[in-house]
Amino acid sequence: MNNGKDDNWIGRVNPLAVILLLSPAILYAIVLLLPTFDDWTYYTAPSFDGLFNYRLLPNSSYWRPFDAAFGWLLGLDHRMFPALNHIVVYAAHVGVTVLVYRLATAMGLCKTARNIGTVFFFISPAMLGTVYGVDALNQACSHFFGLLGLWHYFNRGRKPRVALWLTCVFVATLWKENGIMFFFIAPLFAFGISGPGSPGGGWGRLRSGMVWGVVASAAYFALRIALTTAYVDINHEYFESTPVAKLLDVAMFIGMAWVPVDYVSLVHAPSRNLLLVAFTAAMSMPFIVVLLFSQRRHLVSRPLLTLAACMVMAALPHLLTIFTTMHSYAGLSMAALMVAFLADKADGYGRLAPLFAMFVASCLFVDWHHWQKSYDSGLMGRRMGREAIEKTGEPVDSVYIVSLAGHERKYSSFCVLPADAFAWGNTAVAATGYKWPAVCRDTVVAVEDRRMVDSLADRALALGFKRVWLVHGDTVDVIR
Repeated sequence: MNNGKDDNWIGRVNPLAVILLLSPAILYAIVLLLPTFDDWTYYTAPSFDGLFNYRLLPNSSYWRPFDAAFGWLLGLDHRMFPALNHIVVYAAHVGVTVLVYRLATAMGLCKTARNIGTVFFFISPAMLGTVYGVDALNQACSHFFGLLGLWHYFNRGRKPRVALWLTCVFVATLWKENGIMFFFIAPLFAFGISGPGSPGGGWGRLRSGMVWGVVASAAYFALRIALTTAYVDINHEYFESTPVAKLLDVAMFIGMAWVPVDYVSLVHAPSRNLLLVAFTAAMSMPFIVVLLFSQRRHLVSRPLLTLAACMVMAALPHLLTIFTTMHSYAGLSMAALMVAFLADKADGYGRLAPLFAMFVASCLFVDWHHWQKSYDSGLMGRRMGREAIEKTGEPVDSVYIVSLAGHERKYSSFCVLPADAFAWGNTAVAATGYKWPAVCRDTVVAVEDRRMVDSLADRALALGFKRVWLVHGDTVDVIR
């Protein structure tokens, strides 16, 4: 019985049907986004080393064999890159959206509430760093399999399907390491949501689930240690930080989830437009504020505190190592379920419904604006790559690249610097169909240090490089 709660436009519309109808157009727009920066050098770029290469093994700060296999697949036909990446990421995002809806249903929430939570997850700006990302397969697929494992464990309050839960979460962990947290999120979720009297709840079931989680985590680390190669390339950026940086990471995590504004217009100096920031905040924040403060008595309820704890746990590996806009996605499904839970407690939707409509309009604008910036960045990189090849004039096997750097700053993968869009010459290599140049070396010097440029160019030619490219702004010139 929903006591008439679903007698409104939000409850009458099926969000999953709308998403499926719009998916061809959405996916077409996303496929237009081109790689920039380390999209070109990560495992999910075309790899020509064969399937059984060193990347399948844990030889770095991370172990992501599915990414390595995907790169090999792209190497069979590099023309699939990055369209296939986008298709898989978007499919995983839709899959997680469906699971959010199903979990909200299993929690016993009314249709209006679960529709609100589902739409919140699907369009929230916190998903953009992942859904628009070329190298974000690991984040999207890890979240999908982790949440699928949680679904099997929660199992509508019936006895958990332990084998399916463990299998799904193990797959999630092999996609990306933070998936391991679902070994512990699932038992906590069932304990906090189901209640003591249900098969999935109670202290005994919580202890049993946590023990299984510890055993499964130990098995993962044992396998990783056993397969670790003699040499491991550690990325120290994952572990070098400061207390201030960590506080900023936490602020970004909270802000991306609960303060949906146009972050391009806020963070990226050349694009800064505080009027747009204020406009998107004025459109989206009333819904969040009213939802939270009208349900103050439920903020300390067992289900909501459980969901908040699960949200933090999902993002914790990123908060402890390195946190970017992409990583906001890790806790977004739990944030969406929190929204759905609070919406379910609303006495009526006369006030909330128009605020939710404003929220949706604001998010759609932010999503479009970030897409536009990502699209422009990718086009810039492709143009620079083609320009370098045209100015070189003939195939050469090796190129030395000197990039002039100023004090500009990028914003994630949405607004990248020209040198990052050029991606150390990788866009030029792609422009030739990965035929030439075979070797690209890159260095960065200060804009004002032209003597250093001449010295590096002379040294590069002496070392046998056939051409020297100079990247200045969004232009590439052959200077030797």
